Formats: sequence, C-alpha cells, structure tokens
Amino acid sequence: MNTSAFRVVVLAACLGSVPLVAGTLQDQAPVAPGPQTLAARLDAVRTTADLPAIAGVSFRSDSVLEVTARGVRRLGEPVEVTTGDLWHIGSITKSFTSALIGKFVERQELTWTMTLGDVFGARAGKFAPVTLVDLLSHRAGLPANLTGLLNAEALPTATPSVTDQRRKIVDLVLAGDPGSKPGERYLYSNLGYVIAGALLEEKTGRAWEDLVRAEIIAPLKLSSVGFGAPGAPGSLLQPRGHRQPAAAGAKLMPMEPPLADNPPFLGPAGTMHMTVGDLARWGQEHLRGERGVDGLLRAATFRRLHAPPRSDATYALGWVVRREGDRRTIWHNGSNTL
Repeated sequence: MNTSAFRVVVLAACLGSVPLVAGTLQDQAPVAPGPQTLAARLDAVRTTADLPAIAGVSFRSDSVLEVTARGVRRLGEPVEVTTGDLWHIGSITKSFTSALIGKFVERQELTWTMTLGDVFGARAGKFAPVTLVDLLSHRAGLPANLTGLLNAEALPTATPSVTDQRRKIVDLVLAGDPGSKPGERYLYSNLGYVIAGALLEEKTGRAWEDLVRAEIIAPLKLSSVGFGAPGAPGSLLQPRGHRQPAAAGAKLMPMEPPLADNPPFLGPAGTMHMTVGDLARWGQEHLRGERGVDGLLRAATFRRLHAPPRSDATYALGWVVRREGDRRTIWHNGSNTL
C-alpha cells in the first residue's frame, strides 16, 4: 500500500452524524480539492439532508486545504455558523479515549492484554477475562447502553460526582452476564468505553476529563475542546443541536444546552465538542502516525489503534477500518442523537 499522500475530509453538522475520515491515496503529487469548492460541496449536502448547518475541512497530514461552515446556528434565527464554532463530535470521542489508554501502555502502566479482572478484581465478575483490546474493539460482550439497566436520568442526583457515577455503572454492568465470550463477537458498546474511562480513573485517581485535558488536549493545543453541548442557554454564540420529532412532517426542534446532550458519565464514549479546525488537527496527528512519525504517541502505537484485532474485523481501537483494493481508510462518526 502506498502511503505517501493523505487527504482527510471532516464534516460536522447540527443534525446527524459527524464523520472523521482519514484515507490513504496512491498519487505522489499534491492532492487538489476537486472541481467544486468545499463550500459548494457542503451546500449540496446541507440541502439534500435538510440540515440547519454544516461545517467541514479538507486537509493533508501536513497542511489544511479548505475549511468552511454553512448555515445557521438555530433554525428560525439569522445568525450564521462560522469556522470557529464548536461542534459536538459524539463517538469520535472514543478515539481520544483509546489514544489515552495508548499513552499509559507506552509508559508500561497498562498493557493491551490487561484484563478487567486485573484492574477491578472480584468486581469484574464474569467479565474478568475481558482485555483492554476487547473493550476498545467492542468485543467484550457488553450491552450497548444502560437501557433497561438503570434510570440514567437519576444518576446526576444519585451520586455526587461523574467519577462516582462511572464507578456505580461499572459495578452495575459487570454484575451482569456477557452477551458473548471475550474477543468472540463484535457488539458496539458505549458502556465499554465508559468502563475504559472508569478503568483509567481506578488506576490514576483522576477523572477521565482531567486525564484527556492533560494528556491529549494540552500537548496538541486543542484549545477549543470542551465537554457536553456547546454554548449556553439563551445565547446563540454556538450552534444548536436539533431534534427530529417522531411525528411525520414535524419541523426540527432546536435543543438548549445543557439538555442537548447525553449524561456526562458517557464522556469517554462521546461527549466532546470542538472546532472543525481542532478536529482536523486530531486527524493530522493520526495520519502522521500512519506515516511513521512519532508525535503524541509513537507511530507504532498509532498503527496499533488503527488495526482491527482480527483479520475479518473492521473495527479497530476507536476507529473503523475500510479496505477497497489497496486503499485503506480509517474513520469514525459520532452523534449525540441531535
């Protein structure tokens, strides 16, 4: 596979998913943006999908080609989005959590084969044999979410801190029965990443949010990153998420923060927001790692994060991998359901 040239397109929208796509291209020459400007291409997507707004950036591992934002921050209001606005990235947050674990593996404070039993002891129950690779590749046999297990809306008042909430969730979930043997079956699980965050908290005594800030956000100078729905109630300084009502033909409903997001305990699985520029820098860091350049992590660690655990698998560690001939694409999308 020729990996001499890379191009990435990142799209973020107030409605629908936010994809981060990193593709390897075969040509040696610089990659041109194409016959249409990025703005024109995003206008077409926005019209077809009927989105309030969309933003995007096209870049290589060493440079940004185009960045643009189109649409309005809130339906019914004339305030337009900008390239400096904050966009919720949903499950792309998982790639930050897996990279964070990669940092601790490099320091030999964790290993990829370490099990939940090694960390949580008897609390791990029947999930004791699950390894970190199983957890991050969605092969731990865990349920997708807390549906039917716990009233998630009651958690903020049931326990005093988000770390305590995650500890409570670990005990609740690991007391159940696995849906499959460790490593055997792919079952996408937000809870798996919540447990990964709780595992780091167990090992360090620090909240996942603080660890991400110190170990990833600060070193890469991703100054726009935050957690939860961007913006503040009653202010249109940031884009709004919009919900699609169930009734046929009903109009999109703008949602006010902080209610426009999932509960904070889901942080390691998907509560981050940032500008598309900072999201592009995150993509560039991974592309440079693919090219053998050490950075936030060693190049070998980046490649480990991008490698599915089995030859027949397409999900790696916080990334999805697609192969078309000799072209390999790594990507992830994210949504907080708005």
